[in-house]
Amino acid sequence: MRFLRSRRIGALLLAAPVLLPLSPAAAQSGAPVPPAFPSQYLGAVDLSGAPLPPDVADALGPSVPFGGISGLERVGTEEYVALSDDSAQHGPARAYRMTIPSDPSSDQRPAVTGATILHDPSGQPYAPQAVDPESVRRLPGGDFAWTSEGWAKDGDFRSPAVILSDASGAEIKRLSVPAYHAPDPAGTRGVRHNKAAEGLAVLGEDTLITANEGALVQDGPMNSEERGMRVRLTHYSVSTGQPLAEYPLEVGALYPGARDRGVSEIIAGGDGSLYIIERGYVAGQGNRGEIYRVTLDGATNVLGKEALDGSETPARKELVFDFASLPEHPNNIEALAWAPRLADGRAQLLVASDDNFSDTQRTLLHRIALG
Repeated sequence: MRFLRSRRIGALLLAAPVLLPLSPAAAQSGAPVPPAFPSQYLGAVDLSGAPLPPDVADALGPSVPFGGISGLERVGTEEYVALSDDSAQHGPARAYRMTIPSDPSSDQRPAVTGATILHDPSGQPYAPQAVDPESVRRLPGGDFAWTSEGWAKDGDFRSPAVILSDASGAEIKRLSVPAYHAPDPAGTRGVRHNKAAEGLAVLGEDTLITANEGALVQDGPMNSEERGMRVRLTHYSVSTGQPLAEYPLEVGALYPGARDRGVSEIIAGGDGSLYIIERGYVAGQGNRGEIYRVTLDGATNVLGKEALDGSETPARKELVFDFASLPEHPNNIEALAWAPRLADGRAQLLVASDDNFSDTQRTLLHRIALG
């Protein structure tokens, strides 16, 4: 099956790069109007219910499904790690090994080739709801960093976490998340439930950056159809485990009729920039989403500032791709990874969706060419 000819989205292949203007929702956010950015949608393939090799199925346990893909990272030419956001509810907390062909026109389908069960410091698989995996990146030394959203309801209040694990999935250490990210029972500060560290990027030999999906409670209300909100991008030193800097990022107003819109992933570009997904769900229509290029030059470092007051200069955003340009919604897009460059030299970005282990949602793997 050719990647460009997936069952429902293959016909969306664009004949030439398209220059996309700023979407109305982004314009409402107050973000600077960006220049047009050349991008081309290359198609998608449906990986819903992808089969697991017998040894993987045996290792994970009977009836453990493929799904919940919230993080994606390339670890070889065509080898990837796909992190499931299963908090040990449908199977052990885990990451899949996958092969994804580099050539968009290949007849070879992406395939699951292995799995790694994530383990706590004692060497045991994480207990149910002990972690909520969201994003994964490989560090220069070969270990992995991944985020867990924490918890902020039902009498359980835990800070989000940035966890370092070795290649076997064993936890090595955790970085020190700023104390004001920790939720409190009174609901007066910290992350909101399921709106915490959704994205993770590697900026260099010793620097990581996380992206919160929604605003901290003390930074103001979540976005509405009339206004946006500000989330935090937090830099960390891997060697010291300490935060280095933090910058506000403006997220757009809700799409008309939407019940949410937030940052679901972040990845580093090759020039010091970052790329993020903003996405949300519109009842009766499906998911909306965009990819933006973010630069931090001139943004205010707010590390240590417990509450934002609106005087800060946010990071700058440029629209790269708007999935609303396609006739079908992209599903719950939550993961970004760079694939090898195309034969013509353009960058190739993979975007994966999280099916939430629901029969009504799909695991799609989109390809977008940039440049």
